[in-house]
Amino acid sequence: MILINSIHCRIGGKSGEKSVSFRKFKILNTKNSSSSDLEEIEILFNLDHIISIKPIRIVKSDKIINGFWIRTSNGKKYRASTIPNDLLELIGEKYQGSISISLDTEDQPFQ
Repeated sequence: MILINSIHCRIGGKSGEKSVSFRKFKILNTKNSSSSDLEEIEILFNLDHIISIKPIRIVKSDKIINGFWIRTSNGKKYRASTIPNDLLELIGEKYQGSISISLDTEDQPFQ
């Protein structure tokens, strides 16, 4: 199995060649609209079409993870659990990974 973390390719004719840079992200997708279960999907994004990447907290059924909102030039937004290391270095590595939460009765809201 070959894992591809980045792809660089050229498109267009000789006079109009353009370099395109892809990177692999893991985004979270709901399995169906009535479920809170999230599945991770690997996807390649063209970095030229990413407008912003914002650190967020994502609630999964069994934990909370640090993740990212990715906004693309076509207006779509994606929740990502992991982003490429070169982008993570720019944002800060503290924003990736799980968050440990104590669920003691003293810490639970709405008692």
